[in-house]
Order: sequence, then structure tokens, then C-alpha cells
Amino acid sequence: MHVVLFAVQSVDGYITRQAKAGDGFASEADRTHFREAIRACDACVMGGATYDLAKARMRPEAFPALRRVVWTRSPETRAAEALPGVLEFTREKPVETVARLRADGRRRCAVLGGGRVNAAWLAAGLVDEVWLTVESALFGGGTPLTGDDGLPGPEVALRLLEANVLAEGGPVSLRYEVKR
Repeated sequence: MHVVLFAVQSVDGYITRQAKAGDGFASEADRTHFREAIRACDACVMGGATYDLAKARMRPEAFPALRRVVWTRSPETRAAEALPGVLEFTREKPVETVARLRADGRRRCAVLGGGRVNAAWLAAGLVDEVWLTVESALFGGGTPLTGDDGLPGPEVALRLLEANVLAEGGPVSLRYEVKR
């Protein structure tokens, strides 16, 4: 299965603005770019906070072929929200999630963050590509792309495949291959 980590961040590398959770800072150009890219995926993984903020935009009817896996420390508290084959909550390891999705016939999985989820999937060596949109802003603080617990994220070598300006004055879309 091909795994792509998608993120939108500030120029200084934050996926949230200070303590404000979510991607509310993302431009309309990035939102359009993301919607097009996610349609090529048949599965996605995200953290609980990301799911809570994005569930209205990521509803099943908007992306009917997309199987959603939400990482949470307590999946049992969200059991009532689960929809078999569509939306599930888990605390399994990334390698277990990949094996299960692959066994289900899934071919392309999007990793949608937050920082801890991004770090875990990169550290496990499961990410094939990283697609970043860099918005034209400096936040001076927030959640880094990888990690969110004061610990450094994994060290990962990347190779730039593509760079595109999405709108005049930015944002910029960067597509990287993870070097193995």
C-alpha cells in the first residue's frame, strides 16, 4: 500500500497556529488542492483531535470510497460513532493498521496528522511520500509537523519530486519522496 502524509503548515513548520488546533489558517487554494488529492486515496488515518475538527468536511458522503481510521488512546469511548468499513477508532500500531487496510484491499492511504500521528507513521517507516502545503505565514509557535510532546520527531530524508505555487503570493505545494 502506498502511504502519503498530507499536511498544511506555516513557513516556520507549524501545523497549528499557536495553541489553536486545526487547519483554519489553510487557504482556499490549499483546500481545493487537498480535496483533489484525497480523492485518489481509499483510506486515511488521523488523530482524534484532527478527526474532531475535520469530521464535518470528511463526512462519508463527501468522500464515499474513503475508509477513515482514527487513532485515539480510548477507542471504546467513540464506539457509538463507528461505521463498519467507513469509520473506525483504534489504538493499534501503524504497522497493524497498514496490514489490516492492505488485507481489506486498500491501495493508497493518506496520513492526515496531527503531529504525533505524523511522527509515529514516519518513525515506523511506512510513509512513501510527504505532500506539504506551505502557507505564506509565520506562526512563531504551535504544533510542529512531527511530534507534539516536546520530543524531537523522527529524522527522515526526503527527495523533492514537485513544487507548485497554488495561488499568487503562495501557498506552495511541495511533494517529496521518502528516501529509504
